[in-house]
Amino acid sequence: MNMEEKVFSYIEKYNMIETGSQVIVGLSGGADSVCLLFLLKQYQKRRNFQLYGLHVNHGIRGAEAKRDEAFSRELCQRFQIPFRAYEFNVPCMAAKEKLSLEEAGRNARRAAFLKLAEELQEGRDGQAAETVPKYGEKACSAEHTAFNGRIQIALAHHENDNAETMLHNLIRGTGAAGLGGIRPVWTADFTSGRLRYIRPLLCVSRREIEEFLTEKQLSWITDSTNLELEYTRNKIRHQLIPMLEMLNPAAVQHMGQTAQNMLLIEEYLQEQADTLYKAYVEPLEEGYCIKKELFGEKELMQSYVVMNVLAQAAGGRRNLTSAHIQEVLALAKGRTGASISLTGGLFASQVYGAVHITHKRQQENPLFPMEFQVLPWEMGQIEEKTYTKWFDYDKIKSSLEVRHRRSGDFFTVNAQGGRKKLKDYFIDCKIPREKRESLTLLADGSHILWIVGYRISEYYKVTSQTKQVLKVQVKGVNKDE
Repeated sequence: MNMEEKVFSYIEKYNMIETGSQVIVGLSGGADSVCLLFLLKQYQKRRNFQLYGLHVNHGIRGAEAKRDEAFSRELCQRFQIPFRAYEFNVPCMAAKEKLSLEEAGRNARRAAFLKLAEELQEGRDGQAAETVPKYGEKACSAEHTAFNGRIQIALAHHENDNAETMLHNLIRGTGAAGLGGIRPVWTADFTSGRLRYIRPLLCVSRREIEEFLTEKQLSWITDSTNLELEYTRNKIRHQLIPMLEMLNPAAVQHMGQTAQNMLLIEEYLQEQADTLYKAYVEPLEEGYCIKKELFGEKELMQSYVVMNVLAQAAGGRRNLTSAHIQEVLALAKGRTGASISLTGGLFASQVYGAVHITHKRQQENPLFPMEFQVLPWEMGQIEEKTYTKWFDYDKIKSSLEVRHRRSGDFFTVNAQGGRKKLKDYFIDCKIPREKRESLTLLADGSHILWIVGYRISEYYKVTSQTKQVLKVQVKGVNKDE
């Protein structure tokens, strides 16, 4: 199978490009992106879709960067493909946002893709070449847009890139997803929009690409930073992979096949995790409850579900690691009431075998406001209501206080006068530790009359001997509750 047929079959295998869609090619001027642009131009003979070239000047390499932009523009003009060039001050972005140059560069390219996708969504065809204002100006910020799925971002990652990613992840420590390398098709959600990435060249190697371009008499340029060995990825590319190919010339191809298998495994595990998530995870007011039953499942599946919960609570997987998962799993095996702080302002607590994942609260817990009324008691029936209670007024020894719990608080639990520490009562009733601090109490000194939302003390209950009653009602609730 020749190069074109190989790539076209790969595109169709993963349904990357639909008829009538719009495809934005990330064009650096390097061999891989030149090859991708040329092949997609040829693929237009088989399928009707729009093609655009997009180049990002990162503001790092001076004259060399200007050369790359000019080369990319001329190539698109030669192929009669609409072209866009965006310029960003990536060093400034990195310093301002406290990111590495590599990460800031990714953010710049993402912003450029979102900007052009937004223009295409709005129907601006952009036939003429254009250089957009530098980073920080209005023209480079895309508002949140959920693109219609007919706009694809085509990136020129190939088999060698996939092998490098796989090895990079392996060196740092990873699971099935990391060993799966780069996905052929990937939809990513960002705060500013959603992009669908396609990678048609993952089925071919760097050597195949360069040989194909030479055969077609197509030139390309080389980014000098790709040759610098101070970057880990470049060390993998120029030192580690050549050593592996000395052991087995087909090493890169075999790693690509292994990555495909790992992606299938990862897909299956995520499907199983989704089923367990639905069975064992419940929403809380400020987070999620992972039921204790999950921790009876296989440990691998526990890890997947916990990661999904943490990602959901944190709004993404950024800064989440296997260490955080292990901390939550260890917490589940610990004592009730134990808690830990996690990344991104998350808080995990063990509640009678379950684990609650919540956001840390910065403000104090408010107290329920109450209305008090003293009435003569006429023998009758006390209505059972959650937020209205009646007490024997004459048994109250001091001024009543509405407050949170304190050390030494106790509760009368039976008609014989049996007392129990409030802490022990909470434990017996399996009231979560973090909730205990927020409960509103009505107290007579250290003697608790009422735990609002729960029960009242047996000592203060109205009896046949009662002469005056104290009616207490929580303000702002339905009086029938």
